Amino acid sequence: MKKFLFSLAMVAGFMTVNAQTVIWSDDFEDEDISDWTIYDEDGDGNTWGDLFYVQDQNQNPVSPISLISRSWQQVALTPDNWVVSPAIDLTGASGAITLNWKVQAAAAAWDLENYSVYVATAADLASLEASDVTFTETYDDPANAGTQYDRDLDLSDFAGQIVYVAFRHHDVTDQDWLSIDDVSVEAETLMAVSDLNKNVSAVYPNPVIDNFNINLSSKFNASNVFVTITDLAGRTVKTFGAADSYNVSELPKGVYVVKITDGQNTETKKIVKK
Repeated sequence: MKKFLFSLAMVAGFMTVNAQTVIWSDDFEDEDISDWTIYDEDGDGNTWGDLFYVQDQNQNPVSPISLISRSWQQVALTPDNWVVSPAIDLTGASGAITLNWKVQAAAAAWDLENYSVYVATAADLASLEASDVTFTETYDDPANAGTQYDRDLDLSDFAGQIVYVAFRHHDVTDQDWLSIDDVSVEAETLMAVSDLNKNVSAVYPNPVIDNFNINLSSKFNASNVFVTITDLAGRTVKTFGAADSYNVSELPKGVYVVKITDGQNTETKKIVKK
């Protein structure tokens, strides 16, 4: 399947899942990354997704259909290319949470592609680059065969939050190409819907046109609640103190993240503004 987003509201049987479950994934087979955000930070006009597979001189594919970034395209390139995932909802996840992906580069003498992976609770590049949850390597296949390798990164510290994953191709010049494929986030445990109803606040109506309400879970001190609304780029667009309802009528249509905190407890929710 090309893209998969696991909805906690669809957990069957109202039972806790105790195995690794795919929460979100993208295998890029549809060659559509319109829900990702692309940044050409080096400004050379070349970036992720300019092509989705690489061919040899005989037009035979040498990479899978995947996310591709180049450090050579008829001339030497020095990329600083970012691509940031859509929001990934871990609000019902706990236990071991893992980001998985596959990496591949060109064969033989042009495979020293350097890249980094960042995970943060905001989608802007500054927040991602400042994250403590990162992975960096220079691909170097000992077999010089352009082998595809599996990689993973522990996201367990992000349980209960909404996160964004960024891949950055950088600090390299005049090699060839880098491929990222089969990106997924898996969790050991997903909270049952029945448990979510007890322990997690409800935001309604959702979608919202003008006003929404929050039915706080019992763990919150209602008098100390502070609500922040951010867009998917991580920019704060509204803030509120404790209230009976929250007016967002002036916000443009789109998806927003609602952060609820009382100084001791924090939850995040997604809302759709119509």
